[in-house]
This record gives sequence, structure tokens and C-alpha cells, in this order.
Amino acid sequence: MYIEHLPHPYLNRYIETYWSSTDFAEKEVKRRVLPDGCVDIIFSFHQQSLLHIVGTMTTFLEIAYLGEVRFIGIRFKPGGITAFTRVPVNEFTDSQVELFSTESVFDESFSEDILWESSTKDIISSVDNYLLSRLPKLFLLDERIDYAVSLIKQGKGNTPIPFIAEQACLSKRQFERRFLAGIGISPKVFSRIVKFGNTRRLLKSGANRSLFDLAVDCGYYDHAHLIKEFKRLSGSLPSEL
Repeated sequence: MYIEHLPHPYLNRYIETYWSSTDFAEKEVKRRVLPDGCVDIIFSFHQQSLLHIVGTMTTFLEIAYLGEVRFIGIRFKPGGITAFTRVPVNEFTDSQVELFSTESVFDESFSEDILWESSTKDIISSVDNYLLSRLPKLFLLDERIDYAVSLIKQGKGNTPIPFIAEQACLSKRQFERRFLAGIGISPKVFSRIVKFGNTRRLLKSGANRSLFDLAVDCGYYDHAHLIKEFKRLSGSLPSEL
């Protein structure tokens, strides 16, 4: 069971959602996690209490588990984690990093204070309160990159990168460097992921249209290009999603 939980309104600028997931598998189960342009911090309880930063992904991640599993996560908005740490986000890209092996959002006192046997609601409340306590000490977000992300999302991944760099008042080199450090991936790859996400939503809506029409409407050259991108980012065909 997967459930999303709203963060405190004061944290909305930085956090997309908290989420929790529980399951029980008698035989080994494999699940795919698809790229969304975000960084997550995940608390894992199925063997022992483990805390990881899962960096921005450029393709799907396959997770295998057996028995009872329980996860609680913080999904940061693109660039949102940079308010809590000065470690460049691209250091985590396509990786799972132990939370306390690097300067991160939480200090070790948080892990010592929290009761991992508590309910999901209580753990999320503790996380929420801890992050609220950090608000007076936050680093400033890179406003130009934040604005660039909003332009890419508004254009559903189809806005030309040179135009976005110009609107952000940055040279191409500056834009690429700051975007990579703040988001974890290049503007081009982020745009591809945004386009992929938009196309998936249209597919799930059940709109009655041909795959070719969907591809063209979403900014792909043709349906073959769409299929290639879906295989690359999700490991599946559009029909399988």
C-alpha cells in the first residue's frame, strides 16, 4: 500500500510529499521505481532501520524484496534539498547513499531520538517537526535554477534549453553547471523526464488516441521515438505502463 502525506505548509517550497509504503511478499517481488527529477530520503524498516539518500534518477530503479517491508520517504521538489545541504546534488545521481556518510539534511541526533517502532504517522510528524526546526538555518535556493525548473515544467519538457538559459539570465555554461549541481542532472535530461511524466499521465487518463498522435502531441518525433524513450526511462513499453 502506497500513501502520500502532506508536509507542513511552511515546507511546501522544498518538499513534494512525504510517502509511506508497506507490503508483504511470500515470494520475491520486483518493483520498478521510475525517474521523476526528484531526490528522496528513504527510511527502510524491512531488515533493519536504514536511511538512504536516493539521488535524481536518469532511468528506472528495480527493487527486489521478500517478506514484510515498510518504507517511509521524503520526496524533495527538484532542487529542494539544496536548502538543507551544500553537497552538490549530482554527487547522489543514480545512487543510494547512506544518509550519515555525507553532510546531509539530518544530523545523527535525529536518528538517535526517533523511535523507529512508532507508527508511520508519528514518524512523519517527527520528520516534519525536525525539518521545521531547520527553517531558520536554511541555505538560499538558487532562484534562477528554480525558475528554470518551472519553465521546463510549464513547457512539459519541450521548451528549448537555450531559451530557458536566456530567461534565467545565465550563459549556457553557467546554466548547465548550476542546474547539474542543484537538480542532479542536466537540463536536457530533466526535460526528457518531465516530458516522459507528462506522457505517462496522458496514457493513464485513458484518452482515446493513437500512439502516433500521443507522441506528436507530447513533443516526440513519432511513436517510435516515444517507445524508445519509454524503454530507456522505464524499461517498459507504453502499453505495459
